[in-house]
Amino acid sequence: MKPIHWTLGSSVLVATLALAAPGLGQDQTLSPQDPYHIVLGTIPIAPLIPAFIAVDQGYFLEEGLEVELRPEPGGQDIVTAVVAQEFDFGFSNQTSLLIARSRGLPIRAIANGVVGSPDVESAWDGVIVPADSEIETPQDLIGKVVSVNTLNNTPHLVVLSALENAGIEDPASQIQFLEVQFPDAVGAVSQRQVDAAWVVEPFVTVGSFSDTRVIMNPLIETGESFLMSVYFTSEQLIEERPDVVAAFTRAINRAMQYATENPEAVRQAFPRFNQSASEAVAEQMALPFWTTELSPSDLELGAELALRYGFIEQIPDLEAFVYSGSD
Repeated sequence: MKPIHWTLGSSVLVATLALAAPGLGQDQTLSPQDPYHIVLGTIPIAPLIPAFIAVDQGYFLEEGLEVELRPEPGGQDIVTAVVAQEFDFGFSNQTSLLIARSRGLPIRAIANGVVGSPDVESAWDGVIVPADSEIETPQDLIGKVVSVNTLNNTPHLVVLSALENAGIEDPASQIQFLEVQFPDAVGAVSQRQVDAAWVVEPFVTVGSFSDTRVIMNPLIETGESFLMSVYFTSEQLIEERPDVVAAFTRAINRAMQYATENPEAVRQAFPRFNQSASEAVAEQMALPFWTTELSPSDLELGAELALRYGFIEQIPDLEAFVYSGSD
């Protein structure tokens, strides 16, 4: 297994691999002895733990891949990097990808990334407010400032949907949304820079250590096991190296299956994936839900909501967007 080195990012420690020289030819056979170097765009949140596990457990290497995990603030940045061929693969929320695809950008979803919980009790996201805030219900957010990590995106979308489902008509006109990155959101709430923030784990738990509380769980309130994010790549890589795409997909699905079956291993791995997360946070946080299945129908609700809220002008061909490896 290749050694893992840690380099300091702006707010997290980011895993990178000891890199082999890039530039293997298209006819290069994938081999653990001479692995093909790829870059995967990531975000320092709990849903990405399987990607770290796939590196740490050698799943990628067994497939003949040497993977560099490259951090970005959000899904939109990763989409841009994949389209620009700076990254080979990415992890992004589905709305960023639907926006890109609706604009004709050459990207395709290749594997499920993470889904919302099947019930409120196991939710791994939440809108947090200060513990002593007067805000108790979604209706109390009217006239307030709520942060999401990316505007006009799945985080923004699920909060709007949950607010509508709570009976608030046209929430976009009654609530001010502000873009604040996940690592800064808890502090923004604690310091009263925003009235509330939508966050995912580990930041829900980090917030509980900083005197915040959850008032709603937008993912489950949008839909049971709502598809949050997927892994994706460029059409060019699919055309030129379908073997690399297939190898990546096998490895990440294997890692997601392992994460689902070994929750304690996930908790132990997380502080090494994101060293800004303590062992105490990792032990208490709610774990995301992973699945190795992805179909065009999984994107239908998100696409309809993106159209409803004006994030896209038309729904792209979902069948053509999801790459199954056989087309």
